[in-house]
Amino acid sequence: MEIEHIGIGYNSEEEADKFFIGLLGLKKTRSKSVSEDMMKKFFNVNRDCKFIIYGNKDSNFEVFITNDNSKVKDVYTHSCLLVEHRDDFVDKASSMGYDIVKVPRKDSDTYYLFIRDRFHNLYEIKEK
Repeated sequence: MEIEHIGIGYNSEEEADKFFIGLLGLKKTRSKSVSEDMMKKFFNVNRDCKFIIYGNKDSNFEVFITNDNSKVKDVYTHSCLLVEHRDDFVDKASSMGYDIVKVPRKDSDTYYLFIRDRFHNLYEIKEK
């Protein structure tokens, strides 16, 4: 099995670009508008919606642009990203204003690491 993409919401294309291009280093590979009729059938959403694919050879995110101020309501769903130099990645994310969540591991000097974007999507970060 492979995962072709992960679909998530984002408030604006500008904020999505900052996160997926600026922080994760992905490229915009495609964008498309989905009609209100299809959005209703797929997601029970009563408006048309633009989505953008950000990706590289290993990962793709299908990002739905909401153009509103909503936030994610599901507190459990997250993606786990494998990065090189986790501490450098955390420093960059922090300097860009993203929420960093560090939870110490029991009986260890290490910690669990999560980053929350401005839409409140949650990403667990592990080092390759």
